[in-house]
Amino acid sequence: MQPYGANRNVSIETVVEFGNNPQPVTIVENSRINIARVIEIGTGTVDATIIQNGTRNYVDVIQVGGTTNALIGQSGVSNIADITQVGNSTNALLLQIGDMNTGAVRQFGRFNWLAIFQFGR
Repeated sequence: MQPYGANRNVSIETVVEFGNNPQPVTIVENSRINIARVIEIGTGTVDATIIQNGTRNYVDVIQVGGTTNALIGQSGVSNIADITQVGNSTNALLLQIGDMNTGAVRQFGRFNWLAIFQFGR
């Protein structure tokens, strides 16, 4: 069995978590085409960290919890990130390095924090 993200052409990872204490999610993908999808619904803190290095990178994160944290780093020709967070405190950091960077963030909370860094190669 190959470790996650070991295929050189395509890497697809989907994580779905429900419950009172969801575990932090960490995804690292280093294929030509990287696709990561995370859905976390919990009562406490939900955390997702996604790192992608490839030609085309796509991330979709949906989080619902008391505190939601998303950290996404993408490096490639085409980078797309879509983040939706619902909680009392929502926090997101998005870093994209590439020729075509697209990011969409929706935060529904009492305390919202967001930082987006987009750089060309």
